[in-house]
Amino acid sequence: MDRSRSSPRRGYTLPVFACAGAIAALRHLISSVQASNMVTLDLIEPAEIAEIPIEQVARLSETSVLAITRSDPGDNLDLTRHTPIWSVVSWGESAQSEQICLEGGEGIGRHTEGAAIYSYARKLLQTNLALELSTDQKIKVTIILPAGRRLALRTSNAAFGVVDGLSLLGTSGIAQPLSAPGQLAEYRET
Repeated sequence: MDRSRSSPRRGYTLPVFACAGAIAALRHLISSVQASNMVTLDLIEPAEIAEIPIEQVARLSETSVLAITRSDPGDNLDLTRHTPIWSVVSWGESAQSEQICLEGGEGIGRHTEGAAIYSYARKLLQTNLALELSTDQKIKVTIILPAGRRLALRTSNAAFGVVDGLSLLGTSGIAQPLSAPGQLAEYRET
C-alpha cells in the first residue's frame, strides 16, 4: 500500500455546527458583547474538544440572537459541505417545562415524532448549552438549514420517513472520511 498519500481530513457532523452556533448566539444574548469568531465545545462522542469557526452573529431582538456557521465534513463526499447552519437562541417562556427547548426550523426535516433532531444532536446541544446557563434561565433554540429542503431532495431521507428537509443525526461529532475520493482504492488495497 502506498503510504505517501496523506490521510483524508476529518470534519464534523451537522449537529456540531448547530451547537457551536447556538453557543455563540447564547453568549451574545447573555452578555451583548460581540461574540468571538471561534467557539470550543465538547463533542461528547468522542470525548474531545472541537474548535468551530463562527461566520456571523446578530441580535434579532432584545430576546433573540442568530449565529451562522458553515458545515465542514472534512474530505467526505458530502452534499452539506459549506451549507450554512443558522442557530437562533431566544429566552424561554416562564411556563416552558425544560431549561432548553430545541426546535427544528426551516430546512430541518420532519418525521412522525416531530423535528428530525436525533438523540446525539439533542445531547450535544443540551450538554454544551447547559454549561452557559444559570439554573433559573430558560432558552429556546431553533436550528435552521436554509438549503435543507433543496438538499434533502438529493438524499434518501424520505425513504426513512424524514420529509421537508435534512436531519440532525449521527452518533458522533466526527464526520469520518469514509467516502473521500481515493478511499475505496485504499480499502481495496488493505
